Amino acid sequence: MLIELMISMVVLSVGLAGLLVLLIAAMYNDRGSGGDTAATMVAEHVIEQISAEPANSNVGLTITDCAGTAWNISTAPAALGAGTAANGGNGANLVANAALGEVIDWTQPYAGVPVGYKMLYVACGNNGRQETYDIRWDLITMSPYSRMVLVSARPFASPTVGTAAARQADLGLRFVNPVTLRTVNGM
Repeated sequence: MLIELMISMVVLSVGLAGLLVLLIAAMYNDRGSGGDTAATMVAEHVIEQISAEPANSNVGLTITDCAGTAWNISTAPAALGAGTAANGGNGANLVANAALGEVIDWTQPYAGVPVGYKMLYVACGNNGRQETYDIRWDLITMSPYSRMVLVSARPFASPTVGTAAARQADLGLRFVNPVTLRTVNGM
């Protein structure tokens, strides 16, 4: 009887250990999903501001983040293949992606993206928590009456800021897939 009780306790312990692993994985995935949702919302805010202007507009826009920083948004598109960015457009470099077409090139250093086509946007969260997002965009003229707007965002990781533990935690953000939104707007 005692042996049967010990065997059942071992089986129960193994089952609970498996559930613990699942619980930890679910909590990790939940945090990642929250970051993806916030990055999507920030990218959507930028793309809506740019799309609200006519396709041939060169008007500069301003967005103020939670930290009070006013970010300038350039809306000047370039003709396809004639822009300052790699692979055409004005703004962040683009790379070809077989599944998605043109996407923002995240191998380009932040300092290499032209001013007005990038920002380190600080978003406010619950209980005064703030999260910084690296946002980059590119504008491509498709015709005299339309342009394509690509906006990409991901959580910002700075390995030179904070304590050693914070830097180590931020290194994981380098592998976060960025959220990429695109739209075509016209006049």
